[in-house]
Amino acid sequence: MKKSILVIALIFTTMTTFAQSYTNNITVNGIHKYSMSPEYTAKMIVSMSNVYYDAETMSMSEVKSGYLDKLAKIGISSDRLEEDDLHYSMMGYDKEGTVFVFKTKSLDEIKKFLMVKSIGVTKSDTTLDAELTENQMAEYAKSAFDNAKKKAQAIAEKVGRKIGKAIYISDTNYTKISESMYYGSPANTKDYYISVSFELL
Repeated sequence: MKKSILVIALIFTTMTTFAQSYTNNITVNGIHKYSMSPEYTAKMIVSMSNVYYDAETMSMSEVKSGYLDKLAKIGISSDRLEEDDLHYSMMGYDKEGTVFVFKTKSLDEIKKFLMVKSIGVTKSDTTLDAELTENQMAEYAKSAFDNAKKKAQAIAEKVGRKIGKAIYISDTNYTKISESMYYGSPANTKDYYISVSFELL
């Protein structure tokens, strides 16, 4: 019986302490918008499975050369492309083909590449990739922290309180950024988010 009473008392004390702690802090999100210079990667499927009307008269080499000629006309030479035969074989096509991979840091160039139409060629996927240094992440986190602090101060002022020191900071941003451009969002800016808890005085 005494043991049960002791356990209940301990639980009550813990809950009370937690409630007091919870009511005496404020948690806000901070944000910092930064610029980046991503590398764009586009993949094009070049396959006889995509040749419908001229399948009996065209060869795979003609399909490839026809596509490469069109790319050359917009200033993209064949030596800037990589072939990913493994990727193509894993896609389950039943006819001969390959995947061409094109990488560039120019948004205009990736747009031009994606606009080229040719027999037997279809789009696979397009991504943007970037990597932040530790110094950049520390700088962006500090700016996001300052933003969070301003928010917390404004909220605290509205309810007649003040904020104290930061007691918890959560930063879940990744060093490496890789995003699909499937929905057409090739922005060269990104938001850096952190979550901060401040004492509420």
